[in-house]
Amino acid sequence: MYIIVIGGGRIGEYLVNMLIEEGHDIALIEKDPEKANHMAENYDILVIKGDGGEAKYLEDAGIHKADVLVACTGSDQINFVACQLAKSTYNVPKVIARTTNPSNKALYEKLGVDVVVSTTEASAKAIYAGIKGFSAVLTFGGDLELIHATIGKTSPLVNRNIEEIHMPWGSILAAILRQGEIIVPAEGVKIKEGDEVVIINKKGVETKVRELIAGK
Repeated sequence: MYIIVIGGGRIGEYLVNMLIEEGHDIALIEKDPEKANHMAENYDILVIKGDGGEAKYLEDAGIHKADVLVACTGSDQINFVACQLAKSTYNVPKVIARTTNPSNKALYEKLGVDVVVSTTEASAKAIYAGIKGFSAVLTFGGDLELIHATIGKTSPLVNRNIEEIHMPWGSILAAILRQGEIIVPAEGVKIKEGDEVVIINKKGVETKVRELIAGK
């Protein structure tokens, strides 16, 4: 895929590195000369020095052929304008935005942005998950969350068979990880202490899932 990334900060650079490893063609737009030079010197990608919220630089980056645009600068204003142009003017098939303010997610969604990631919300959830014993909580697809948790010795799920576990409505137990082995949840499989479970659930069900795993 041809992917345009706006923002060459820490998040942008980490993303570019992962995308390059997967073999994607990348163009980066970064208005800070020092960051732009760093990216150009360290990665074999097209680097455009400019404001990603301006059509000129988007066109220089090849937005007409872009499959995906990711706006991940630290400025909600730049990200919003870039996404607006990508959606309404250039008809980019998939647009992803980073926002530092969770309250702005609704604005992006009304604009038609496909995926909105609130770094503030994600960080808070990750910290809370750590406190509660969950190693990760990831939001994706707009309305879905992926929870990765380790089953502790006090969990009410310990030594229970899959068929005995009643998942909250709107959630599914997708996989069990045990000593590096992936186990498909099926009848007769028993949850053990130390197992890692992967659960996919709709937003709003997370609290019930946590209660199921950790107990009230």
